[in-house]
Amino acid sequence: MTMSPLAMPCRHGRRRFLFAAVALGTTLCLPRAVRAAQVRVLEGKVTVNGKTAGIATPIRPGDVVVTGQVAKLVFVVGEDAFLLRGNSRLSLDKPEGGDSAVVGGLRILTGALLAVFGKGQRRIMTSTATIGIRGTGVYLEVGREQTYLCACYGDVEVRDKKGTQRRRLISGYHTPAMIYADMGAGQTMSGAEVKNHTDEELIMLESLVGRTSPVKLRDRKLEEGAAVRRESAGAAPASQPPASPSSPAAEPLGAAQPPVAEPAAAARQPFEPPAPIELEWRLPPPPPR
Repeated sequence: MTMSPLAMPCRHGRRRFLFAAVALGTTLCLPRAVRAAQVRVLEGKVTVNGKTAGIATPIRPGDVVVTGQVAKLVFVVGEDAFLLRGNSRLSLDKPEGGDSAVVGGLRILTGALLAVFGKGQRRIMTSTATIGIRGTGVYLEVGREQTYLCACYGDVEVRDKKGTQRRRLISGYHTPAMIYADMGAGQTMSGAEVKNHTDEELIMLESLVGRTSPVKLRDRKLEEGAAVRRESAGAAPASQPPASPSSPAAEPLGAAQPPVAEPAAAARQPFEPPAPIELEWRLPPPPPR
């Protein structure tokens, strides 16, 4: 049967539509972790697996990322977001027998990294520490002889490389520590001050993966509490920013903490065998008065 001239364009149009639908369906069916793996900010010289990276360079588990002296790199892999500062070398580990598009762990040999993670356990290896995390925001500065770690929020377990000390940090708001190769007298860990990272950076990273930062939720609760106190006191509303890590209102590390019970989550520690743990519970600073 001969097709009419009017029917031919319809047939071709339908074919193009079907091809487009198939292509779109393929894109929509890609795992979210694959589609979200992308560079968001790139400043200065950055290489991925030894090759110069650009804004369109994919970064996947198994890759090694190196930044130059004044470089900055912000990127997302799955439910995790990272800000890598200059003079850093970071390896992204693949999970054992899991999704090849999900970060299983990190190895940072030198440099500085701010990272926020989705659900699930991760492990970070540095020159002096092994760090287990669950749905956490952390900041690290790593050298050959020491690691600076701030548990910005979440549940973090730290072991020194010698295996002599182990500490669990259940952080409500910025709990920093230093882990040394050898501090003397059998000690490898000590307290530290918050430095070189901000709440705004944490909020930005969480927003890249579609989450609201616990820091932002904390600030909101502090402001709501302050508003209630002002109302009950009959005072006129006044805008006062919440305490920040550098604010005098923030509790210094080592300050007396209220006794708390061992959280139920302690039974699910990421490292075995069990060992004595020194618990530190860091509550949010008191609201401004």
